[in-house]
Amino acid sequence: MLHDPLALSVYDEDHSEQEERWITLGQAVNGSLLVVVHTFEELDGNEARVRLISARPATAHERRQYQSD
Repeated sequence: MLHDPLALSVYDEDHSEQEERWITLGQAVNGSLLVVVHTFEELDGNEARVRLISARPATAHERRQYQSD
């Protein structure tokens, strides 16, 4: 999804009843800090299906979280 070794991903328990949903905070290639909501489905040992639900710029609070971890 994001090619950021410092990206933070958390499981979205509130919205994962029918599919495994994740929230990831990380830098895009252009340096923008983004919050990305996506699904993750492992198909087999070598493949996975990722579906993008939403992406938006990080808020000031989310920027501080990213910088502190």
